[in-house]
Amino acid sequence: MHTKPETTPRSLRSFGYLAATGSSDQLQDWKQGLLAGELHTPVFEASDDPEWVYAHFLLVEKQPEAPLRAAILSANALVDHRDLESSEFEQVTEGLWAVTLRVPADCRAGYRITTHRGEGLPAWRTETERRPIRLAADAGGIDEHNPLVGASMNGAPVSLAYAPASQIPEYLATATPDLHRVGPAIGGWGESSGTPEATHPRLHHHEIFDENCQRPRNLWMYEPASVNGPTPLAIVHDGATYARFLAVADSLDAAIATGQLAPLHVLFIDSTTVDIRSEELPVLEGTTTSIAQQFLPWARKHYQISPHREDVLVNGASFGGLAALLLVYHFPQLVGNALAQSPSLWHTNLCEEITALPTDTKVQIQAGCYETDIHDGCLSLLRHLWEHPSAATVDFESLSGGHDWSWWNPELLTGLVRFFPGPAHVGNQIGK
Repeated sequence: MHTKPETTPRSLRSFGYLAATGSSDQLQDWKQGLLAGELHTPVFEASDDPEWVYAHFLLVEKQPEAPLRAAILSANALVDHRDLESSEFEQVTEGLWAVTLRVPADCRAGYRITTHRGEGLPAWRTETERRPIRLAADAGGIDEHNPLVGASMNGAPVSLAYAPASQIPEYLATATPDLHRVGPAIGGWGESSGTPEATHPRLHHHEIFDENCQRPRNLWMYEPASVNGPTPLAIVHDGATYARFLAVADSLDAAIATGQLAPLHVLFIDSTTVDIRSEELPVLEGTTTSIAQQFLPWARKHYQISPHREDVLVNGASFGGLAALLLVYHFPQLVGNALAQSPSLWHTNLCEEITALPTDTKVQIQAGCYETDIHDGCLSLLRHLWEHPSAATVDFESLSGGHDWSWWNPELLTGLVRFFPGPAHVGNQIGK
């Protein structure tokens, strides 16, 4: 089944919304609630359209001796370096600052807040290029009034904004970011910081020499608590993030224990540094070939894994999403399923390849509506499939989010349940 392409929605900054609609008593109550730790941010408010809500990101002044001069909300894919005003906080009453966005009621976003005190322009205003501006805007830290904390690819902590209708699996474990890591969360993707520590008794770390790419490679294999014969296997790119910072083994344990997910093995593959990741993930000759020629045979040799292609799934996000599609196309005899999140189709057009997938292949493609280029690339693929249907099962899901681990992480778990449902799962299954 191919989902019919839709248009891409946009969030709208609502300048002056609280100053115009919030009473002075309400704003003072919010200020005192923040100071007392009784109010958590962001504060969501219903709009006149049930599919949209107002999200109020709030800051309270705590340092009158060094007054706040400026602050910016760094929400992934919502910061436009050409329109910084749309992400900068405005003072709505004495000592209380806010950014109000009108977002879908199921929106999910990771964000950080960066403040500026003292004279002169804030750092994000002194830069002129897109990336330095984004890094400066992201250099602050998590929202101290929000207890929901996630992790970025480099382990840096980010705050999580989950709108009221967002669906977060109850079995999703709390992230374990590197709370002491300073600097932007969007920089240093996948950088290694020494030998990965053991985080779970059945998340086995292996360092294997990648014969294809000619470098050492960290792998983690999740092994279910009860193995009664060969299980399905999921292969996950950017595995260091999941293994070290997102408590993925705890999430898998809970999903299996509740009967939502069938027992399975999950192989997490480290993408190492930014440069190596960019070289090896989006091309056939890189990690894709390593998986097919070395890592998958190795996994079957050492763990009780099904020999059947229909029991193997590959997942990844961004370049990892592109790599997932490359693997399922070039090695259909080995892998029968793909969950491609935010695939970088701007890098490689795979319209003809997806059309040519065999009939017994199942592919789920997901993209956030706020990652414009990637979302548009997926819609172009869907339009191609609408005119040239594939024999395979190819589904597309547009999600209310950006290029962001705030939805990649929970949707990996939700996707695994769809592909390999446990006895208690009730809901849509891929290809059913």
